[in-house]
Formats: sequence, C-alpha cells, structure tokens
Amino acid sequence: MVMEARTGHALPWAQRVLGADGATRIEAAVAEAEASTSGEIVPVLVRRSSTVGHVPLVSFTLLLLCVYLSDLPAYLAGLGGPHWAWLAACWGIAALLAMALTRLDAVQRMLTPRTDQSEQVELRAEVEFYELEMGQTRGRTGVLLFVSLMEHRAVVLADRAIAEKLDAKIWQEPVDLMIQGVKQGDLAGGMALAVQRCGQLLSPHFPIAEDDSNELRNHLVVKE
Repeated sequence: MVMEARTGHALPWAQRVLGADGATRIEAAVAEAEASTSGEIVPVLVRRSSTVGHVPLVSFTLLLLCVYLSDLPAYLAGLGGPHWAWLAACWGIAALLAMALTRLDAVQRMLTPRTDQSEQVELRAEVEFYELEMGQTRGRTGVLLFVSLMEHRAVVLADRAIAEKLDAKIWQEPVDLMIQGVKQGDLAGGMALAVQRCGQLLSPHFPIAEDDSNELRNHLVVKE
C-alpha cells in the first residue's frame, strides 16, 4: 500500500510518527531541493524491512526460561494450590506476554540480529528503488532516501549517473540526519533535512537544466 500525503489515506502508524504536517514538510523539501538540481529525489518510509516471524517464539522461550530459573511455580504452590496448576498458569501468562511484547518495535529490534536487520533493510531499499522505476529517469539521476522505522535504519541509493560522480560515502550525512530524526521523535524533520542536504550535494554536479521536467512525483511514499 502506498500513501500519498494529499489523498488523506495515510496508514495509522505513519500518521503517528509523521504528525499532521510531516508528509507536507518532506514533500516541500523535495520540491525546494529539485528546484536547483536535475536529480530526482524520492523519499520512502516503510514500517519494517526485517522478517519478525521468529520473535514470538523467542520471546516465549525467554519468558519461560525466566519462570523456570526463578522457580516461580514452586513458590506459588507454596502459597496454596497444586504445582501443576501454577505451572500451567505460568505457561499461559508467558504466552500472552509474548504475544503482547512482540507487537513492540523495540522488542522486534532487540530480538532480530543487527546483521540481519542491515542486510534486509538494504535489500528492501533496492527493491523499492526498482519498483518505483527510479532507474528509468532520462539522465539516470534518481536518488532514493529510504527509512525503515522498526530497525531505525536508513539508506540512500543513487542511480548510475550520480554514482559515477559522487562517492557512496558522501551519502552518510543524509543517512545520519534521517536516523537522528527517528531517534529524536522528529522523523519528518530528519527526512526533510536529509532531502535538503541531498539537493546541496547534487546541485554542483547536476544543476537544473532549462528543459528539466519532473519525471518522478515529489510525494512521500509510505508502505508497510
């Protein structure tokens, strides 16, 4: 599912993290940045990139381990009631807690290896780059600014013409701006600053042309 801010069909979680005017601020930054460069900047926000199917089982296992290490059923049985009943109750409570905890991004992030997060975020960014047809601009000047919210990770991908002139390390600053925005609770501000910085980096090498046309829409793309 794709959200374009002006349609009003925002995903609920995106509305929470972006705020009432977050998408508008980001899109305004894109329009301003592209006024001085032929680069085509597309901001993308996704809820998560990593697979988290393992998280409920890991959470449940860890909770059961805590139950057994603390010998909680035996302690509760000492207060009254059969041991088996308290053991069953502990299992049930552990299952319910695991289901509740695994809904939290912080728990998903904590129980997913960092290397897996990094690899899956980069792969998702590449998929979005091609799905949005960013490699089909006339001058091969597409730039994807990608944020994966759960992992607190960001990626910048530039098309061939830009990659030939600008070193990949130069995009670390926009990446840092986006991540800082996520961690400080101002995702829209971080993405807007990153877009502005991309425009500044692009304009000396890819100035706006007289016959320039806006090949990719300036809308913020939001997906699950």
